[in-house]
Amino acid sequence: MVDKCQKIIIPTRPHADVIVGIFLLIKFGQKLYSGVKDALVEIWQELPVGDTSLSLEEKGVLLLDVGGGKFDHHNTGKNLAQLIAENLEISTNPTIAKLLAYAERDDKHGLGTLSNDPLDKAFGLSGLIASLNKTVENPKIVIESILPLLEAHLTEEKRRVEELPQEFEKKLNNGQAEVFEIKQSGKNLKVVVLESDNLSMAGWIKSSIGLKADVVCQKKSSGFVNILTKPFKKVDLRWTAAYLRSAECELKDIKTKYSTFDLMSHGKLPEISEWYYDNATNSVLNGGASPKGILPTTIPLETIKNILKESLSQELPRQTS
Repeated sequence: MVDKCQKIIIPTRPHADVIVGIFLLIKFGQKLYSGVKDALVEIWQELPVGDTSLSLEEKGVLLLDVGGGKFDHHNTGKNLAQLIAENLEISTNPTIAKLLAYAERDDKHGLGTLSNDPLDKAFGLSGLIASLNKTVENPKIVIESILPLLEAHLTEEKRRVEELPQEFEKKLNNGQAEVFEIKQSGKNLKVVVLESDNLSMAGWIKSSIGLKADVVCQKKSSGFVNILTKPFKKVDLRWTAAYLRSAECELKDIKTKYSTFDLMSHGKLPEISEWYYDNATNSVLNGGASPKGILPTTIPLETIKNILKESLSQELPRQTS
């Protein structure tokens, strides 16, 4: 154990694997490596005469990828971030799985960004690190410029892997969420209806690590309700838009001359501004993520749930001239 980590030594300018490794030490290694967050970063190709990785560590100098110590990944078959994760006993933590995969891919295969598009290459994380190394002399400044991005990623991964599943499970248990299936035009749709103010919830529910839902109907405590779909499933929302607009008019005693096909149309209808049928995202929105100038719907969530069950199972009628 390092009494107090005063220096971190790396052999070359910091690249993705080294930066991810240092991030893991700072985030999860404060007990083992006290002071690592504030340690100086220096570049050495050789160790001082008479010193070893162990003797230097006892002096508060931590060697990464140099000196043949525990964090020198050469001839190990592993990359640095993986060695550090194993040393900290966090290598199986699902919240850092993508970080470890990125560091390994960048270090072993030089593929931090898979795309060959020049813009993707330039503005991918590995490309930006390379640009920083060419313009910033101090390696610690390069590292500290990237750490907030890794922190943001870890925060979102923790939300997706831990917090969102726990929140959804609670909502299922207390009746604030329901999952059901509908058949539309021969394909099965998984539908989730829930009450939540969490802006990340719908995305997680649709994702492969979530419920893989095709349709998510989310009601916020403010009363706004948004219905989102998984793009590649090509869910037909025309009947849903028509049913919701019709119900809104009925509850607000609004008399309109809109036909059924008008109620199915994309965009917004002036007298029923609560519901916007967004063709680009294939969603029916009551205010979206940040409602401005739109009133929350007057339709109770239970009614909306029934509307979804009926409308999503309907075939679209043919329009006659």
